[in-house]
Amino acid sequence: MAVPLRTCSDFAGHVGTTFTVGMPKLGMVALTLVEASRRRAVDGRASPFSLVFPSSSSETWPQSTYHMTHPVMGQLDIFLAPLRRVENGMDYVATFD
Repeated sequence: MAVPLRTCSDFAGHVGTTFTVGMPKLGMVALTLVEASRRRAVDGRASPFSLVFPSSSSETWPQSTYHMTHPVMGQLDIFLAPLRRVENGMDYVATFD
């Protein structure tokens, strides 16, 4: 069972660590969290933030909810979307409003 989503501060302590995600056709893929940043609140929403995970895969994954596992945070269901193509793959973003 997935752990409820957390705050930016919860993820910020794990920047530089690896999350694993099961990908169809690719098996288990390791993604390193490279950024956890707060975003400006709009319409009174509480503490929006985003996470960035680069992937070295040449295949672009569809935006979807992915089941991710972290050795400390446990199991998380996180919606990832392609953010930008980079030299060695693609960056993905998770946005929490």
